[in-house]
Amino acid sequence: MELFPELKNIKVPTEKSRLWKDECCYCFDTPETGEGLFIDLIALLAFSKKYVQLNYQKTHHHLYLNFKKVAIVNEKVKSPTIENGGEEKPPKKLAIGVEGGFNVEDEEVKYEEHYKLYIYPDDKFLELSDPLVPEGVLECCEKIKTMNSQSRKEEIVSWNAESVFPSAFAESIIQLENTNKKINPKGPWKCDIDGCDKVENLWLNLTDGFIACGRKYADGTGGNGHAQEHFDQTQYPISVKLGTITKDHADVYSYPEGDMVSDPLLFQHLTHWGLNPNVMVKTEKSMAELELDQNLNFEFGKIQEKGKLLENVFGPGLTGIENLGNSCYMSSVIQMIFAIDSFQARYLKDREVSFKDITQDPTQSFEIQMSKLAHGLLSGDYSIPLSKPSKNANEESEAATQIGIAPKMFKSLIGASHPEFSTMKQQDAHEYLQYLLEYIERAERSRPSWIQQANPTRLFQFHNEDRIECGSSGHVKYTRRLENILSVPVHLEDATNKQEVAQYEETLKQQNGVRQKDQEEIRPIIPLISCINGFVEPYRVEDFLSPATGTKTFSLNSSRMATFPEVLIIHLKRYTHNADYTPKKLNVFMDVPDIIDIDSLRGRGIKEGEIPLKEGTINSKAPVEPSFNQEVLDTLLSMDFPLVRCKKALLATGGKDAELAMNWIFEHTEDPDIDIEPPVVNNTTTSNNDKLFVFNPEDVDNIIGMGFTDSQAKLALKNTQGNLERAADWLFSHIDNLDELVQKDNASSINPASIPQSTTSLQPVSDGIGKYELLGFISHLGNNVTCGHYVCHIKKNGRWIKFNDRHVQLSEQPPKELGYIYFYKRQIN
Repeated sequence: MELFPELKNIKVPTEKSRLWKDECCYCFDTPETGEGLFIDLIALLAFSKKYVQLNYQKTHHHLYLNFKKVAIVNEKVKSPTIENGGEEKPPKKLAIGVEGGFNVEDEEVKYEEHYKLYIYPDDKFLELSDPLVPEGVLECCEKIKTMNSQSRKEEIVSWNAESVFPSAFAESIIQLENTNKKINPKGPWKCDIDGCDKVENLWLNLTDGFIACGRKYADGTGGNGHAQEHFDQTQYPISVKLGTITKDHADVYSYPEGDMVSDPLLFQHLTHWGLNPNVMVKTEKSMAELELDQNLNFEFGKIQEKGKLLENVFGPGLTGIENLGNSCYMSSVIQMIFAIDSFQARYLKDREVSFKDITQDPTQSFEIQMSKLAHGLLSGDYSIPLSKPSKNANEESEAATQIGIAPKMFKSLIGASHPEFSTMKQQDAHEYLQYLLEYIERAERSRPSWIQQANPTRLFQFHNEDRIECGSSGHVKYTRRLENILSVPVHLEDATNKQEVAQYEETLKQQNGVRQKDQEEIRPIIPLISCINGFVEPYRVEDFLSPATGTKTFSLNSSRMATFPEVLIIHLKRYTHNADYTPKKLNVFMDVPDIIDIDSLRGRGIKEGEIPLKEGTINSKAPVEPSFNQEVLDTLLSMDFPLVRCKKALLATGGKDAELAMNWIFEHTEDPDIDIEPPVVNNTTTSNNDKLFVFNPEDVDNIIGMGFTDSQAKLALKNTQGNLERAADWLFSHIDNLDELVQKDNASSINPASIPQSTTSLQPVSDGIGKYELLGFISHLGNNVTCGHYVCHIKKNGRWIKFNDRHVQLSEQPPKELGYIYFYKRQIN
């Protein structure tokens, strides 16, 4: 056959091209694995050798760039030590090889990169220097070699997300008129200091055109620091890094400000020295890329079981997940859900069929990426020991204990539509778990036809029963809603060791708040059962407009579980706010039993002798207040905001987010009408459904901007509890009968009696006894959910296993008292 049959289809990728070259699309093989990866020169997707045939069957693409990394052990590595009282400081921005930053010598392994052209199905390799390789193919390969993969692009953007501000010196630079100094935009460049041979990491001073090398890194590379010396001598303030200049970006550094900056006049300043950014290409790593290389190797936070040497474990179901940069929240959630049999069966059984029959880009297929994730975690293929074990009984290994997997494609796909989960910032594991379950639920609506297993998210779903009792008439109303996580309060007054805590706090006070070196910390011990019982405790709500009396009174509200799920997720509300409204974690220990019985939580609907609170009995012209999300309202009230301001803030911001409402209050504190009650609406002009739901005007406008009507937008938001992303998904899934649904909604709004007292249209869920056994838990270490570290413990085959990124070890004393999210599995009768 012709050696290069698809030559005309080979295009040189651009910086905007989506290139995946660090992870196989169908498994977690990397360039370091076996024969490396094979990058499709047309699709720009990478495959391990065993999946090249599958890609060829789908695309008929013949040409691949074989990318292989070969490890070289760094003999200079010394045993890591942590100074300053055993507390490791977080890295600073731009802190490579400097105090407070990373020491490049600490990298245990360095890599050499090897590239060859591979032709399939001939199974033929060619060196890129081979004269048989066409110029266009060679140019494409060379570009791929220097380009960042899609995951790395996202990491760099996120890691460099801190604002880079214009330099205060940029507009005042007076460039010297040295007509003899013109710099070739294509290089080669060299440090202008006599005797210096540096040709990389070069910085051009914008004032005098002097080229000098940057600072030296700890491993001896980088430069001799001549750029800094030149500033010290001349005080010329700003330099730009040669090799990073393109039409879209350049690294600019201000010596007086000691930071990376932007230069609004950079194009003008560069052309003065003969450099045209429009024709220049990137040839060196930017400072953000260099910093990222070091920060991604920084695995911080661990739970120690002091005095015990924890055994590293390997095998199927014991695979760790590489920390992709503050991604431990994601890893802990993934480990927990794939410890559940139904998730394993759902995504493993038809994996090969899905790989073969799904023609969509595999990096954009949720089905493929979930199946790939299931196999990566459960097969044991990547649960392979690393050579460096733990050092002693008091210190876990600073390095990972196994190869593990790095689900970069999965993180990119799931986070693409979320402003927070697409970043490298730490996130709340509870929020991510909720988001992932909703994502899976949406994906299940369009899953492949050959999938026969049940939707695994149904295991967590239960019907919550809400009860409202009118304070004046005693009449009651019961409604049900679908939930998948039981969030319970943590009350310090439920502590079982109040006396010991009081004594400890008094001792600390006498010690000026400083705990002695060997002094044991005593925290309040809160029984988990107390938190669960707190969930069903009634609470009083003021200013309740009673449909029975037509007057304002109070109500007694409470909740119970109408059904019990197969797997019960319990989320602890461990977080409160300081006086300045910053988040604060309750430092408590939980008393968590292995077996719980929650049958007392079951809600059984209206009881004998109770009188239903009828809807629609108020005079039709009576004013009606909007309803509010009570949990969000309670959060605002706990911050000591007046009730009137809380209500107005919730009305203005959509009623779903306490933080948005809090910010609104701060922004409108000086409004003259801030403490005037929000206007009530007349029942004759507002539909019964709409008065029960407060719309965020921005969300409505966003949906209208997609081509939908105002009525369609509001109907979608009502059906998705105000979630904008889910509302858009709901609209597209009901696109064929939207007008009919709007008409039905309007009809039900006109007749209040048509709204059922108890929600009978909820999705059916499983039910059973209320006796559960602890399956696992996710712990959080840190002051609040936006920082710190997540670890999960899972009981497998009677043994507790600790999953801490790529540390997978037997846990002899699982710290159940530190849990944030607990997973309980229903016991079988």
